[in-house]
Amino acid sequence: MKMTDLSDDIESIVLDVNSLAIALTDNHPGHDHIRPIVERGVEGEFDLLLFDYLPFRAQYVMEKMFQVPNLEARNSIQHFLRSPVLVISASRKTLLEAYQISAEKNHDVYDCFFISLARNEEADAILTTDTDFEQLCEEEDFSYLNPVPGPLLARFEKVPG
Repeated sequence: MKMTDLSDDIESIVLDVNSLAIALTDNHPGHDHIRPIVERGVEGEFDLLLFDYLPFRAQYVMEKMFQVPNLEARNSIQHFLRSPVLVISASRKTLLEAYQISAEKNHDVYDCFFISLARNEEADAILTTDTDFEQLCEEEDFSYLNPVPGPLLARFEKVPG
């Protein structure tokens, strides 16, 4: 199910690389749509679940794709990591399930990793601007959360893994 706004029963949200990098890049066109959700999680309204490798990848995306200077990107990531987000790791089970989901859904394993992570963490949603997740989340017990309006979203360059 696609959500554009948060429902009151959301308790935890998995962040992906898109949502983290966009939330931390002030001049990105999606910032004003993603950042408020991330801020609500930081303020404790719900848990933000952050896979432990994502900060490194988000910094890379911020620098290489969004042209954020290295020091600014690094400082933004470090500041975010000092907020009350839940940093989570993947188990062997989560990793293996990502491959199984990838085969079942005939989709790349990187995106399916986030499906597996959300399943194993019993998350309520995945926050991403990657529209592939709308279909990937269709038969899941969690939602695809993308608050960016369609016309604006169409202008985004897809962030690779």
